[in-house]
Formats: sequence, structure tokens, C-alpha cells
Amino acid sequence: MAQHVSVDAGFGPYLRRLREERRWSLRRLGEVVHISHGHLWDLEKGRKQPSVAVAALLDNALEGGGQLATMVRVQAPADGGLVAVVATPEMDSLHGTFELWALDAQRQDFLTAAAFNASAFLTPALRWLTTPSAPTAPVGGPRIVGAPDVEMIRRMLGVFRTVDNQYGGGQIRERLVRFLHHDVAELLQGRYDVATGSALLSAAAEATQLAGWATYDVGRHALAQRYMVHALQLAGAAGDRPLGAEVLAAMSHQAAYLRAGGEAVDLARAAARAAQDAGVGAIAAEAAVLEAQGHAVGGDGAATASALDRAERLFDQAERATDPQWLGYFDEAYLAAKFGQTFSALGRGDLALRFAHRSLDMDERYARGRAFNLALVARAHAQAGEIEEAAAAGHRAADAAEGIDSARSRDYLAEIADRLAPHAGLKQVASYRARVAQLVG
Repeated sequence: MAQHVSVDAGFGPYLRRLREERRWSLRRLGEVVHISHGHLWDLEKGRKQPSVAVAALLDNALEGGGQLATMVRVQAPADGGLVAVVATPEMDSLHGTFELWALDAQRQDFLTAAAFNASAFLTPALRWLTTPSAPTAPVGGPRIVGAPDVEMIRRMLGVFRTVDNQYGGGQIRERLVRFLHHDVAELLQGRYDVATGSALLSAAAEATQLAGWATYDVGRHALAQRYMVHALQLAGAAGDRPLGAEVLAAMSHQAAYLRAGGEAVDLARAAARAAQDAGVGAIAAEAAVLEAQGHAVGGDGAATASALDRAERLFDQAERATDPQWLGYFDEAYLAAKFGQTFSALGRGDLALRFAHRSLDMDERYARGRAFNLALVARAHAQAGEIEEAAAAGHRAADAAEGIDSARSRDYLAEIADRLAPHAGLKQVASYRARVAQLVG
């Protein structure tokens, strides 16, 4: 049922007053709360109405003492009267998550206006690490939710993951967002006991993280960041510490991809701590190699080597029999690929090439991953000065990327073409560059 929101006429002016008292621009406030500055301008002018969750978020960011939150009231379904809503932290997080799913499903333009900011990951990560989590209380809606409903979400996730790995995030993103908005949100607003609620929130966190990965894969990085933050909050509400560690690792992955090395290191260390607390050695190994990649992006060779050594030891020591099902992708081939990417980030194509070749001994179900790893082979050859080999490997990577809807795949291919540009006179290089121009275009 849609909420009918009543907003006090003083909301916009008071929001502007609080913002100006802090000497923040609309853009600065937008970075803090992950809302576009254009949408905030509309809120201040009264052209748009905030949801309860957005009002609470703004109140917290601007230290409004609850005043902004009390200016937004929703119609209670029981008697049609207007009542103030005072949400628990868990429910505020849920309302914010519902709003993200709804706005994305409706393709709201303001979701595309924000910019990725790696440092915006750090506060949610710190809060998640330091705040004890427990399953949230039941919501108490009309629908009775049980274990079969949770199993339905997990089975759907299995289908989405299979398609994602084979055909790229662009093939699942919109369908997954609609599934979250229409199906998962309805279940989360139903009636269930604490045990079912924990499992339901965990499944919702997995689905939200996968939506974040798919959004990252298609190149919408700011929106992907919002999904990752909400996935972390849902994992906390579920009391699912291993999944929270995995989300922190995903945040580090995205930060390193976007060359934010310092934040990638911090997030990887947070993931390592969470993995250690949860007793999942494989995630700790993943966190160590992601830390290494962050150091490599920052050009710190010594710290990179230390983290890689730790990753290898943790991987060898990890007990995999009790790993969560969603961690199945993390195997020797994946670890080799991360080692190769890390050495490539340091400019050591000779070392990267060894691991890049090892990474190709991988599960055929991960077609997109194979395209990534073939691109890594090509990049390592180019870094090592082996131009014809790089062009040949680039062609193989392009073959693997055919039919995969992934901006990351296209970016990797384009980056190799740029590296080979000084050798465009060579027939094989010219052929590769022409092919990539067609694929990227």
C-alpha cells in the first residue's frame, strides 16, 4: 500500500537553515546522505516531499535534534489519521532500502546525478563494525511469511547469479531491482517470527548486494555504492556477520577499481576484522588480497607484498567445508586473478602474467570472469612489452566478452587498446583496436 505523506510547510526552510548553519553546500550535504543535490534543492523549495526515511537521514546528518523527522507524517492504514512515525534504527534502514528499490525500479533521474565517493563507505563500515547487531523485530504486516518464502528468494538469487556470471550485470539488473521492489519488500513488511525475520533479512541483504554488484558491473558506480551500503545495513539487521564481511570486501573491490587505494585498504581491513570475528577464513583471505590491491593502486610495493603473503597463508589455512554458499566463487583461480591484477596495478606485467595464466584454469560457469582474466593476460603482456602477444590475447578476451553486458569488460578491453595505441602500425594491433572500437561503441 502506498504511503500518503504530510510534510510541514516549514520543512524546506528549516532544512536550508540547518544546512547553512553548518556552512554546507547542497552538493556537500548530498555527498553525506547519498542524495543528489538537485533533489535536495527541490526539498528545500518544497517542490518535492521527503519520505520518513529521508527526513530522518537528513535530521541525523545535520544534527537537527529530531525536528526535521517530526515534520514528516504518514497516514496510518488503521484509521486514516495522520501520525508521526518514530522508527527504530533497523526500521529506518528498511524504509530507506524500500525507497531505494522503489526509486530505482521507477528509474528516477536523480539516482543518476550523484558521484561515487569512496570515503562515503567508511562511516557505514565503522558503524557496522562497532555496533552490535541483532535480528530486527517483526514488522507485523498482513502477510504471514515463513521458510518457503525465504527459500523462494534464495532460489531466485541462484538464477540471477547464474545469468550474471554468464551474461553480465546488464542482463539481470533491472529484473533484480523489480524483484526487490515488488516481491522482497512485500515479504519484509509481512508477519514473521524472529528466526524467520533473520533469515529473510539475510536473503534480502544477499539480493541487495547482488543488485549492487550488477549496478557496479554496468558502470553506475554511485548507485552501486548506495546498494552496497544498504546491503551492509540489512546484513547487520539480520545478524549475518559473514555476509557483512563479504559486503565490506565488495566495497573495497569497487574502491580499488575506481583507483581509491586508501579507502580500498581501509575497507579491506574492516572486512578482515569482520571475517575473523565471524570465523570465515576464506573471506579473511579475500580481504587480504583486496588490501594488497589497494596498496598496489597507491604504489606501495612493500605493503602489497606483505598483504599478498598473508592472503596466500590465509587461503591455505581456510576451512572451506563450512563456507556460505555465496562464497563458492572464491577459489584458486579467483585468487590467482586477484594476484595478477595486483601486480599489474604495480606495473609488474612480468609477475602479473604468471598469475593471469593460472587464473584461466577456472570454472566455465564464470564466463564474465574468463573475459576479465583473458583481458588481464593481454594487459600483462602489454606491460611486459610483448605487443603482438598482447594483441592476440586481447582478441581472445574480446571473443570471450561477446554477448556479455558488462561495462567492466568493455573498460578492460578499451584500456588494453589504449596501451597498444603507440603500436597501431602493427597489423594485429590495428585489428584489435578496430574491433574494440566497435564493441565499445
